[in-house]
Amino acid sequence: MENREKKQRVLLINPKTEKYARAITAPLGLLSIASYLESKGFSVRLYDRTVEKASVESVFADFPADLVGVSLISFLSVYDAEAVSAFFHAKGLPVVWGGPLASELPEAVMKNDCVDAVSIGEGEATWLELARAVEAGNRDWSAIAGLALRGPDGIIKKTEERPFIDLAILPDINWRLVEVEKYFQTSYGCNKMLYLYAAKGCPFSCTFCYNKDFHRCTYRQRPMDALLREIRFLVENYGMDGVYFADELWCRNVREMHAICDSLKSLNLDFVWGGQTRIGIFGKEDFEYMYNAGCRWIFFGVESGSKEILKRMNKKIAYDKIEQTIADCKAAGIVTIASFIIGYPGETVSQARQTVDLICRLDTQMINLNFFLVLPGSDIYKQMVSEGTIAPVTDLRTLADEDPIRQLEYNYSDIPEIDIKVIRSWFMWRSFLANDLKVDGKRSSFTKKVVRDGLKSVKTGNLKEFVASTWNAGLEFVQTAWYANAYPRVKKKYGIR
Repeated sequence: MENREKKQRVLLINPKTEKYARAITAPLGLLSIASYLESKGFSVRLYDRTVEKASVESVFADFPADLVGVSLISFLSVYDAEAVSAFFHAKGLPVVWGGPLASELPEAVMKNDCVDAVSIGEGEATWLELARAVEAGNRDWSAIAGLALRGPDGIIKKTEERPFIDLAILPDINWRLVEVEKYFQTSYGCNKMLYLYAAKGCPFSCTFCYNKDFHRCTYRQRPMDALLREIRFLVENYGMDGVYFADELWCRNVREMHAICDSLKSLNLDFVWGGQTRIGIFGKEDFEYMYNAGCRWIFFGVESGSKEILKRMNKKIAYDKIEQTIADCKAAGIVTIASFIIGYPGETVSQARQTVDLICRLDTQMINLNFFLVLPGSDIYKQMVSEGTIAPVTDLRTLADEDPIRQLEYNYSDIPEIDIKVIRSWFMWRSFLANDLKVDGKRSSFTKKVVRDGLKSVKTGNLKEFVASTWNAGLEFVQTAWYANAYPRVKKKYGIR
């Protein structure tokens, strides 16, 4: 720990989302940056507006910051991010945005005069240099790698790309910076689950994912000792009974899987866990190994039942192993969640039918089916921009105003819009009503999980936000039920059953 007579104060903000009530997760990126800055002697306040009711005025009165950071992960946070930035910028404080979305669209972010810079990519090392520069009274940040800055001519320029930090030098995450209990969720076999991470990045490059830009297709494991200390701390101090590994890819091979499973078992603590992995990496015996180490759910990104669409997505999974992988996982006692995308650019009705056929064949309890959305930074986004199919994103508010859950405003496929809505709604409805979910022999209700997490989420806001979120959640539920059940001809067209 570095010593300072007067600590510089850094305020890191997680803005609240608009319109929808969703299960709230801890801001792991901000927690890591905050913990790193603390270890270097800075005073840090993490202000999570998704769970805190304190106003910006009261936060600033209690913690008069010298530097302010705002994390932008979702388009639904744009308006709140702008509002809090305007408040602190008016106080004469430097304001820097970061996070995946800001990293991909720094020019659009910095159209807002209340943003002085964008931290691109992972922020620990960049924020340490920023904090030291502000402490020294230096507002020329052009020598700091990993930033987007506004030049004297108003043109946005990026500084040198920053190499990834060595995860081994990061301190343990200081969970006392937040109110841990507010992030607990229910999941399969647990009621106090938290999202943690065991690795960063993914070595693959699916065309619809921003990973290629943000993580540069680089996979890095977190030191096992640090992960185990974090789990033990959260179980023993807060009663955590479940972990969702937020890794884009949980374990690349059987060797890594055995190592982490053995380590988790060695803790001899009462908790279960789950994560996201790929089709074809593990077989029946592997899933049994995971189950014996506490694994109770696995999320598989299948994405399509069409081999041609999978090829265009650059998914690189073994098609002939999809059904067997899902069946082996379920046979081991692990809840399987299979994710699909409907409406990929150029996707035909025939290809959508192939996806429906595959879903109906799969022996999986849960289906997560999403409309295709163009993510800035993804290969398909760049391709569509270069082809003139879409315009590059230059205004964050344009995207923030979209309503991708209830409205399918942009359909780049050859599938009729109503068909996409019906297909998605039917399988989401089926998952919502699933009654065959069993964990350790006990029935688990996805419906109860959604309701509990939704209620917990909306209760964190004020009355106005509570009413608005409840209204939107209810409207989404009604519309999903409507599209799932009111169009039998569409369902017949795709053989939905």
